[in-house]
Amino acid sequence: MTTISVIIPTYNRAEMVSRCVASVLAADTAGCAVEIIVVDDCSPDGTARRIERDFGGAVRCLRNGKNSFQAVSRNNGAATAAGEYLFFLDDDNIVHGDIFAELLKVFRSHPEAGLVAPMAIHKRAADKDLVWSLGSDFSRWTSMPKDNKPNLPLAELPASPDVYPTTYYPNGFMVTREAFDRVGGFDEEYAQIFEESDFGWKLVEAGFKCFVSTRARTDHYGFLEPGCSPQLRRLGIERAQRTYFFARNRLRFARKHFNLAERLSVSLVFAPLSAVYYCAIALKNRRFDIAKAYLKGTLAGIVMNLFAPKPD
Repeated sequence: MTTISVIIPTYNRAEMVSRCVASVLAADTAGCAVEIIVVDDCSPDGTARRIERDFGGAVRCLRNGKNSFQAVSRNNGAATAAGEYLFFLDDDNIVHGDIFAELLKVFRSHPEAGLVAPMAIHKRAADKDLVWSLGSDFSRWTSMPKDNKPNLPLAELPASPDVYPTTYYPNGFMVTREAFDRVGGFDEEYAQIFEESDFGWKLVEAGFKCFVSTRARTDHYGFLEPGCSPQLRRLGIERAQRTYFFARNRLRFARKHFNLAERLSVSLVFAPLSAVYYCAIALKNRRFDIAKAYLKGTLAGIVMNLFAPKPD
């Protein structure tokens, strides 16, 4: 029997992760054995107790010894997983009931696939029923995202094709154990932000194909912290720590995957312009800590990109 391990990293979102887990448990297993592993990143809100209370032995909950971020959490979950397929799922999702059958259908019809992602549908109040993307990549000269039909209204989604190529996909994706092991899992030096992108690029560089299935779906609700500006959340810079990694890791990603000319373009042109743009938005929202974090992350990334040894 095929085994699927659903790995859900979480931090301080006990209520949200509980809803996510409930949706996975309610999904059709498609004749597979499905195990659910919640990786609690040392949450102070009693996440582990909540999972035990709500689901008992139906869900395994691991707890990191310290707050270590998503890349470590995903690797820790994978290290204990029994599945031939690993489904990494962010905790702010509600999966559709046929998600396992639809994901496996793509793997079986595309034996070259290492990663298949369900199509994410925004459910935030301001962006409701918009498709995240039908395929994600980055420009090598600017490191800007290149998405296929980003924020497409769900009502305008074409019936065909129902499978799109991608290089990576955020939010949730299933990979084969073989593919995960071959690329060495997630690069923990990213901590958070770009670790998913890096993972997808490593798969492609290793010879695997990656796809998005429009028939496999998850509703993505997003997480907005109390008092957080929706504009900053949309840009991914709602917290100073996350903002630092956002700015730094864009350049780490370029260092790892781009050639010298492309890295120089990103470091000397795009990164400074990007810093001006993001800092202006942060200052407009009176978040001086975020502006400072973006500048520090950009400087650290430029130094890394131009002078540090190329990461493995």
